Amino acid sequence: MNFSFNHLHAEMKIYALKQFPEEACGLIVNDKFIPCKNVHFEPLTNFAIDAKNYAKAEKKGTIQAVFHSHPGKLNTFSMHDVQSCKESKLPWVMYCTVTGEWFEIDPSGNAPYIGRRWQYGIYDCYSLFRDFYRREFNIALDDFSRGEEGEWTKPEWRMFEKNVERQGFVDIEGPLRKGDMLLMQMQSSFINHAGFIAIPERNVFYQHLTDRLSGESIYGGYWAKVTNRIMRHKKLL
Repeated sequence: MNFSFNHLHAEMKIYALKQFPEEACGLIVNDKFIPCKNVHFEPLTNFAIDAKNYAKAEKKGTIQAVFHSHPGKLNTFSMHDVQSCKESKLPWVMYCTVTGEWFEIDPSGNAPYIGRRWQYGIYDCYSLFRDFYRREFNIALDDFSRGEEGEWTKPEWRMFEKNVERQGFVDIEGPLRKGDMLLMQMQSSFINHAGFIAIPERNVFYQHLTDRLSGESIYGGYWAKVTNRIMRHKKLL
């Protein structure tokens, strides 16, 4: 996925290295990076933007994104980061000082369907499905709680089985249509993955597998074998 703020990477990286070993933080306003003070009581592993800095930034223009660094080995957003990003309703940019990698997440749901970088809770199989339904059918689906990453391997997780029927989905048979949900058991005794038909005339479905980029696959063979249920939203019947 192309980052929206590549032109600010060099400036943000310099600031992150100056704040090492603490987490650096800042805001992007009017396509400019504004460094902020980290006032969190555990700055080595967390950040909190100083309220005065935030207020000053708001006066300068529209806040476009939040930046912070990970000075440790965590080269992904934490689940706390993901939840805070959703609450902020702003894109977040993160620089990992150990690996030199850049990461970006956007809670708007407007990221391309293909090529999303895995980030549990915001770029995963259900997020892709949920965004597709909002954009293609104007159907709003609830954003279920995921739990911590890796919990989908535990039998008590069962996020899909607990929620999809309450969202208006029913089991169907017959020819597949655009938007049909494919609930799968991936090396599991219960449903732990979802894909959806995107281009029925080509038998193409979209999915986002763990630690991979979201992409398209041809439905059939292995994928049909691991499919437990095929469901369609009542509004699309």
